[in-house]
Amino acid sequence: MGKPEDSIVNPPAFKGFERKTVLYIPADSHTRPIEKAVQDIAQKDLALPMGRLYGLRKAVVLYGCIGAPAAVLALESLIAGGAEEVIQLGFCGSLCGRARLLDALVVTEALSDEGTSSHYYPERKEFIPSFDLTESLEQTLRAQGLPLLPGAVVSTDAPYRETPSWRDRWLDKGMDGVDMETSAVFALAEFRGVRAASLLIVSDELKDLGHNRGFNHPRMPEVLAEYFMPFIKERA
Repeated sequence: MGKPEDSIVNPPAFKGFERKTVLYIPADSHTRPIEKAVQDIAQKDLALPMGRLYGLRKAVVLYGCIGAPAAVLALESLIAGGAEEVIQLGFCGSLCGRARLLDALVVTEALSDEGTSSHYYPERKEFIPSFDLTESLEQTLRAQGLPLLPGAVVSTDAPYRETPSWRDRWLDKGMDGVDMETSAVFALAEFRGVRAASLLIVSDELKDLGHNRGFNHPRMPEVLAEYFMPFIKERA
């Protein structure tokens, strides 16, 4: 395969938010504990059309920008500003019994059922994280004594079209969970030559007999603080 064709339009950097590390947090629990904690320590912030940037001393937090198109749009500009690694701290729905509500899934593989990654790799559907960044992520959490579950996810643009046959198809391909961003984040990172890793908290379960929602689970804020805050605090 030859060199990719250059784009006519190039991403502008976000001035004042040039950091090597991006902590990408697509969503929060209903009480927004993570955003509130980030607001307390941020040196500056910037509103985006579908999210917000928070500048920490050693990282920039990309908060919001749910879905592959919004994620990649913002990350492109952060990479243009010098970002070298993206740590995604997000949520996923469980497709199988081994991933239970509030489990922490370290993504080992992401398959694309979204439309953004194909603009970077038209003939590919499978993307993987950076090994060393994923290993570093795991070490950070194991040092806290937190359990982790390695697993594969499929990323979709249409969460309200997760039908029984759709679920079965991705289960047959070995997928443990579903989210809306990871495959596109991995594709972009590979294309731009930066590192990426993804940690996803299981926020809901897609079962044969229905949908078990967990975003409002009373322990969700506690779980998010346990798993997400170590990455924020060490870069504050």
